[in-house]
Amino acid sequence: MWRKASLLLIAIVLVASFAVAQEESFELTIMHTNDWHAAHQPQGSGNGGASRLASVVNQVRAEGGTTMLIDAGDRFTGTLFHTQYKGQDEVQVMNLLAYDVMTLGNHEFDGHKTDPTILENFVNGISFPVVTANVDFSAYPALDEKINASIILERGGQQIGVIGLTTPDSTVTSTPAADVGFDVDLVGAVQAAVDELTAAGINKIILITHIGAPADMELIPQLSGVDIVLGGHSHTLYSNTYTGAADGYPVRLESASGEPVLYGQAGANGLYVGRLDVEFDAAGVITSSSGDTILLSRYITPDAEMEALINELAGPIEELRATAIGATTDVELVGDRAVCRVEECNLGNVIADAMRAETGADIAIMNGGGIRADVDAGEITLGEVLTVQPFGNTIATVTLTGADVIAALENGVSRLTVENGVVIRGGANGRFPQVSGIRYTIDPTLEAGSRIVSVEVLGDDGTYTAIDPAANYAVVTNNFVRQGGDGYSVITENGVNPYDFGRVDYEVTRDYLVANSPITTDVEGRITYVNATVEPRQ
Repeated sequence: MWRKASLLLIAIVLVASFAVAQEESFELTIMHTNDWHAAHQPQGSGNGGASRLASVVNQVRAEGGTTMLIDAGDRFTGTLFHTQYKGQDEVQVMNLLAYDVMTLGNHEFDGHKTDPTILENFVNGISFPVVTANVDFSAYPALDEKINASIILERGGQQIGVIGLTTPDSTVTSTPAADVGFDVDLVGAVQAAVDELTAAGINKIILITHIGAPADMELIPQLSGVDIVLGGHSHTLYSNTYTGAADGYPVRLESASGEPVLYGQAGANGLYVGRLDVEFDAAGVITSSSGDTILLSRYITPDAEMEALINELAGPIEELRATAIGATTDVELVGDRAVCRVEECNLGNVIADAMRAETGADIAIMNGGGIRADVDAGEITLGEVLTVQPFGNTIATVTLTGADVIAALENGVSRLTVENGVVIRGGANGRFPQVSGIRYTIDPTLEAGSRIVSVEVLGDDGTYTAIDPAANYAVVTNNFVRQGGDGYSVITENGVNPYDFGRVDYEVTRDYLVANSPITTDVEGRITYVNATVEPRQ
């Protein structure tokens, strides 16, 4: 009898203890976006966009748990929505989504030097706080009053501290006014904010960064007191589901004090939203976590209210698309995938030349898959340029050895299909490299990885010389390729001083077309074949 009673008492105590522990724990679901770049409408694949994001956010909130919606910056620049509305499109979209907090990206400073009211009007218009710990707005009282290093949000009866961080490279990758200060001591800026929150009794702290995944990986182990870091700037996809992801989701790291830190970033350009489910114990330490990035698939039914808003905003965009950019071309600029993915095309030359002119790099490599349409001879419209380059990628630079350049080109030609000495257009692949500053020769009959017969670099005197495998070359591409997209892992793994230059690709092409109008560019032997010919164009 005593034994049974004792066991019953123990069971009651255990149940009661478990109930107390449950009451002391706290579950939170965080949804997060980054590098949206005004991509309110679906991409060419039909995926993405604000209406599908709204559907996902609403569904997660309907589950009934405690949720937060966070953005890691770069809402500005990338589509004609920003060109037309200068951030006021984002005010309406983000307010309708009911974001909880965001940090600033470098592109939020686009145009700030000449018109500081763009950012001020955005910050004044949104219904949620903006945080960044390393930007000094004291010269701009309207912003200084609104933007803090951190904020304390109450959710589910708990207090959660949120800190922001913005890349100091904004001074180069965007155009902030000279009297906006950027602290380069990121560890010091964040830790000071953490310590202030901790002193106020906050034991659950989220850091939102716009410094890029590589910088985040260096920063996190130097911090104490941060539980979750949600990033942006590098357009990195972390996922347990989708191919091409940099790592699983969430990434599990350790703080300087030995406590777990979770990290996530959700791609770019309106295609994904991250979902992170976490449980904290009474001390604010993460005890469990799960989640993944969610593709805003074309199979998701768009939210009707958001769809109506986007359609309303899109009205003037069509008129803007028809606007002439102030340039003409005397020749058809060929961007047909059946050409640019297997051989030199003159539009590929224009785009690669534009990238090199923008940055002063020695060599430009443009993936053929990033060229999406022809441009007819005659007057060029903004819509045509955007159709050619619709992804909103940014120009990116990196230093590579000559050997790495050759390896990158080998990757670019590795998927060519050859039948009886003929390169088949139907076997085209988006990694095929259009170039500037070099010329190269391919033998597609050889094994992939050994098809590049020769590479020559253009000198200042206009002559070509053989590339030096041991020499360093400044290379420009787009951020998709720089991050290893289309199989260009050699750039990610071996590149030195990788840098997203800041400007969107279509803007660089547009400005080059205007500066060099009328365009007369033709193919000029930058890419040649030996031991094979290219299938005749249909």
